[in-house]
Amino acid sequence: MTDPVPSADSTSVAAVLAKRSREDLGELLEDLIALFVGVMPDVDVKRSLFGRTIKSVRIPLSDRAFVLERTRGGSFEARRQQIVRGVAIRNDPLEIDIFIAELSVAIDAELRRSERGRSALDSWLRSNL
Repeated sequence: MTDPVPSADSTSVAAVLAKRSREDLGELLEDLIALFVGVMPDVDVKRSLFGRTIKSVRIPLSDRAFVLERTRGGSFEARRQQIVRGVAIRNDPLEIDIFIAELSVAIDAELRRSERGRSALDSWLRSNL
């Protein structure tokens, strides 16, 4: 007997992101952007000159924004911004693990608010299990 395929209701974004961040953060970044662009119109993606590599992504969620930037050396810098009336008034650098954990919770809550978000989240979770 096979186990049923987990759904967005039974699988958390945090679990998937934690696992994927240990594998290849660059690939995870590409996957997250594909998920966000379809359901969250305010996501800001900056790409390299020829558009092949993502340089940074900024994901606004309520009164916070999560920013992940690729450095010249190929590593990543993560931070959380506090947003007041559309302006970032504070930037807090975060370790990648903490960034992933906080972003996961915020994404989970945001995407579960709408049918379109739940559908996109469910599809993304299924493709990452």
